[in-house]
Amino acid sequence: MILVLLASMCWGTTGTLQALAPAGAPPLTVGAIRIVLSGIILLAWCGWKNRGFGFFRRVKPVALLIGVTGLMGFQFAFFTALKLTGVSIGTMIAIGASPIVAGALGSLVEREPLSPRWALSTSVAILGCTLLVLGGSSGNVSLHWGGVGLAFLAAFCYAVMGLGLKQQGTVLPATEATAVTTGAAIAVGLPVLLLLDSSWIFSPRGAVIAFSLGFATMAFPMSLFAFGLKKIFLRDAYTISLAEPLTACILSAVVLGERLSAVSLAGAGLIFLGILLLPASEEKENGSDSAGDTCKGE
Repeated sequence: MILVLLASMCWGTTGTLQALAPAGAPPLTVGAIRIVLSGIILLAWCGWKNRGFGFFRRVKPVALLIGVTGLMGFQFAFFTALKLTGVSIGTMIAIGASPIVAGALGSLVEREPLSPRWALSTSVAILGCTLLVLGGSSGNVSLHWGGVGLAFLAAFCYAVMGLGLKQQGTVLPATEATAVTTGAAIAVGLPVLLLLDSSWIFSPRGAVIAFSLGFATMAFPMSLFAFGLKKIFLRDAYTISLAEPLTACILSAVVLGERLSAVSLAGAGLIFLGILLLPASEEKENGSDSAGDTCKGE
């Protein structure tokens, strides 16, 4: 759970790094450079550590397709949703809805139980996410239904990505599972960089931001997330991941000088409370989980 929390906090730095990027950097290139650099970094590391790429022979093709689809689908749906319907609504839906989608996918595909305690903790955390994001918005919030639809699609893709990593992690170590997923996604991310204006990456400031996006917001946290998924339910991982907007808002206040309203602060407290409710849920379900593992073994 701690590893997933750390991963979410790393992801929460993405918005601040994007704000510090050179002016005029297209949002889609920000998402694409994260994928391309993280794939290169992780493939290089795993190749050196394993003295080759023999681990590719153990890759589960279906899990790889699921992971890459979720990873790239989230990047493009999320950034487009933010452009159409605004940062507040887009973030609230895409991040806030992901625990519900992950819970449903985990239950249907991985046969993970959905407990009342999980429903309570997730509801509290989602309410906190809503207050945190909307409490910091200025002016009237308008809905663009195309953007809303893309934000829900981003939430679905975000959960699908985790499902792919979790399934890939049954045959590969966490870092290798992440490397093959992000490495395969390079095939989608690289054309975006070539087709759109990516000149900002080659300035000194842009190069630093690009590397930070690739390593600190993708390669490193994705590995932590994949390792954490081996130990906990998919549903719980995405409830914990609501720490991402919490981190983003704190950084925007500290680094960018944006002030948090009382409503946003209350939302931050609810996210923290929702995450704290999860360990009690896990402890109570250990017996049923062991029984479930026995049934799977049979």
